Amino acid sequence: MSQTFKERVEVFWNWFPEVSSRFFETIESGKCAELADEVSEFMANTMPGLAWVFGPGENGGHSFTVSGEGMVARQLLAEYWLDQEVPLKGWTFYQSRQPNRHLESIAVEIGNLGRVDAETMLIETTVDDQQELLDIVAWHPLFAELSEDHHAQLLFLLLDETLGEFGTQTWIGGIEIDEIAPDAVDGRKTHRLIDLPKFINDIKRYHGWEKLSPIRSYTGYSIRTQQPILRGDTIAGTTCIPRLVFELIEEGGRLDEDPLDGTGASLAYLQIDGAVFPSGDEAGVRHNIEEALEETLESNQLGRPLGGAAGTESSYIDLLLIDGDRSRAAVDETMRRLELADRYRWHGFS
Repeated sequence: MSQTFKERVEVFWNWFPEVSSRFFETIESGKCAELADEVSEFMANTMPGLAWVFGPGENGGHSFTVSGEGMVARQLLAEYWLDQEVPLKGWTFYQSRQPNRHLESIAVEIGNLGRVDAETMLIETTVDDQQELLDIVAWHPLFAELSEDHHAQLLFLLLDETLGEFGTQTWIGGIEIDEIAPDAVDGRKTHRLIDLPKFINDIKRYHGWEKLSPIRSYTGYSIRTQQPILRGDTIAGTTCIPRLVFELIEEGGRLDEDPLDGTGASLAYLQIDGAVFPSGDEAGVRHNIEEALEETLESNQLGRPLGGAAGTESSYIDLLLIDGDRSRAAVDETMRRLELADRYRWHGFS
């Protein structure tokens, strides 16, 4: 039987303490590249679908980062992995790529054309007060000589190095890549990319913005037109995985591909009979059910709810399950305790 994600994380934290001293010494001797094949093979077998990287740690040590690479559902898996951390001397562990502390040394060489780096890339910013985001236009002189296919890849690589993986998701809204002047135009400000973190801190302080991590942020949504398909009766809801939920609704309640394929975790949702919810208090009752499921799943390290929605016929609660049948059994037991055993159905995301 395939291992669950929870079991896979246990395998990781049994393995890394055994190799950590050797890895530390290898990196200290400047031979980090020699570890690539060994770690890649282990991670591909144990935690497929998650990226990894070595880097600088705290107080002169080294770090190991596991990343969902921008997909919130997988970033939630990285969060669980970090929650199980085994403290090791000289090592720091991260659940997302961190801002590079030495941006002046980060550059991408483009053949004989030159280099793209955070000091020469220009970022024009417009503050979106309503969304509490920065819309940006980005440009580098070498983009004029490069295929457009490479522009976005280079930009996001340097954005993540500059702001960190979560920083890019948290603060950057609309993105355009186009030639810009180095001077302010129509109230917009132009910066070198290397100066963007300071500008964001200034804006954050000026507006008093406090932002949650992307994996702890929820988006409210509403659906104007209902359809006679699974989940097509949805009216409104909240979710921390908006892209996947919007796609799920558009696709009629089931995705073509499993977003967590191979990880040992799964996304599922409960379809609950709408008659359970008293008129005028639908959201409150669903919230109580979500809280009960959250207590069960998180206290037993089995997963977590991801949000929910109300429909004309049913209500829905989305779930991340990390321990297979044990996670599902815990949900079933909670629903029985709430006297809802015969009032809901299970559905997978795919």
